[in-house]
Amino acid sequence: MTAAATPPTSTPARAPLLVVQIGPPEPLDRAPAVYRTIQPCRALGEIQDVTVVSGSIHSPALFRAPGPAGAGSGEGGLLFDADVLVIRDVADPDLLPVIAERRRNGRLTIYEIGHHVFAPSVADGAAATGEDLVARSLPPQLARQADGLQLATAALDSQFAAFNPRRAIFPSQLWDPPAAPAARAADRLVIGWAGTGAEAADLALALPALAGVLDRHPEVRVAIMGEPALAGALASLPAARTSFIPAGSFEREQRFLQELDIGIAPLAPTDYNRCRDDVRFLEYAANGVLAVCADLEPYRDLVRPGNTGFLFRDTAELETVLERALAEPELRAAIPGRAARAVADRLERPHAAHRLGFYLSVAAQMGIRTGGVEGRAAFPPPALTDPTLGARLYPSSRYLALGGGKLERLLGEGWARRAAGERAEACRAFEEAEQMSPQSHLPPLLIGMTAADDALAVAALERAEARNPLSCQAAYLRGVRLLDRGEEAAAVAAFERARAIAPAFGAPQERLGALAEAAGHPAEAARFYEEAALQNGAFALPIARLAAMARRDGRLDKAVALLERSLGDDPDLGLTNFLVGRAYVELKRFHQARVHLRRALAWADAGGGPRAAGREPLVAGAEDRAAILAELGRAEAGLGE
Repeated sequence: MTAAATPPTSTPARAPLLVVQIGPPEPLDRAPAVYRTIQPCRALGEIQDVTVVSGSIHSPALFRAPGPAGAGSGEGGLLFDADVLVIRDVADPDLLPVIAERRRNGRLTIYEIGHHVFAPSVADGAAATGEDLVARSLPPQLARQADGLQLATAALDSQFAAFNPRRAIFPSQLWDPPAAPAARAADRLVIGWAGTGAEAADLALALPALAGVLDRHPEVRVAIMGEPALAGALASLPAARTSFIPAGSFEREQRFLQELDIGIAPLAPTDYNRCRDDVRFLEYAANGVLAVCADLEPYRDLVRPGNTGFLFRDTAELETVLERALAEPELRAAIPGRAARAVADRLERPHAAHRLGFYLSVAAQMGIRTGGVEGRAAFPPPALTDPTLGARLYPSSRYLALGGGKLERLLGEGWARRAAGERAEACRAFEEAEQMSPQSHLPPLLIGMTAADDALAVAALERAEARNPLSCQAAYLRGVRLLDRGEEAAAVAAFERARAIAPAFGAPQERLGALAEAAGHPAEAARFYEEAALQNGAFALPIARLAAMARRDGRLDKAVALLERSLGDDPDLGLTNFLVGRAYVELKRFHQARVHLRRALAWADAGGGPRAAGREPLVAGAEDRAAILAELGRAEAGLGE
């Protein structure tokens, strides 16, 4: 069950604590970092004898190897020495050996899930097509390996309760209490929205309603803040009465919100959106803006229609609600004040004690003794006082945020270019970063992940391994590159190294199994696949390969049993649904076959396009829409349809 986090008691005296939070590479001045890293860490740092350091998976200062005396010696890196390590929304296999080392040394690790890990946003094409089943398996695997799990919403807790029995929900909060609503101009009214390119489909739902309102109400203007790619979506609205403001910092977004009279929060009814937080409503309420929100889980608890805001179920209802708000100025003026009072207790500082209480409670359940390391009282930590790190400090808080130095900016620039497909430019940024920090494994690791040339990538990955012997990812990726070059023996050695570093990864075992199967050694292949599946139950590919072997051997019942268990973790994955649907066709269980094959078809239609270059192929037919349709046709024929 989800833990009821309780504040720590003041007696007996608690030893000083070091909390380290590691998150995804992201700008520190954008809302995700502010709400999920900066504010929670700053509030924790205001508690007596608690020191907090945050950074990203691309923060070299966090990644020094543990000292020779062990992770508890005070001589190791922050990831190993911290009393509490919080891993926020990072799916990186190199954290698996970190968690294992921390557990051996009695250190607490918490994983955080802030979004639906199996149903990404519509814009996240790579994840939506399932093109990397290894990466897809890592959030649930890290959550299971950690000592505890914290989640951003109750919907996420309901969705992923099976990942860890020790859980707590920590919603995003405001930092400052809502201000009194500012006076609004009487001669014009602004309806607005601020968001990201990933939310383009949500914004599109509202555009017809906005167009209708603008057509009937000359006093209304529409203002949209977002990434430049969103500007084209506004072509259907009259340009003279529509303004587009490029996205900027968190503070800039708050200033934008203060200019709105009505704020909309459209959401498509997807699994991803149902698990989102209520930050958009909080921000509208804090800035005196009337909130008109989608009638979905994120907003139903706080928005009481006609009292603290309005809800709508579809585009037509949004237009109706906007018309009502425009027709009733007294109601429109009264609602923001009530909304502000409704969120007055949603402040970060009062919740910090509950967060710390959860950590101490989990530590007690796991038999972990926190604190007690000498030198915790020093702040800022001596290793982080180098001005080139660009660390940020906050008043009245023992909190230091990494991420502002030139080295991390270079890595962030390269990462963004890599995501945009600009591989050569990305590598140049990573190479410059390596020149700045020749002792860090991160720049060559990122080069190895990005470079088009296999020889260049292998050399970079060898450097990364030498600098961080616990990087299972560097060894694994080196094996993949060597295999692409036809150097099978060297690839096997690299996969064996990755397997030894992090048995819980599972991906090296799957690769070794595939090589054994291709060489005509099915028994050896099955042993590797079984090990991969046992070590990482969320990794669907070795389970699919075992099921395919069972089907070839005529053991359809075993194949179905393997696949149905795999679907328990990831029920919508196209690969697994195709294979179990095909097996049900052969078993003449046509109704069940149709259910799963329709899911596989929906997956294929949602993904669209070819698989990514360099990604290991899946089981034959699983990525072929024609094969899915053929099996679905057999199922429907069996049902007489």
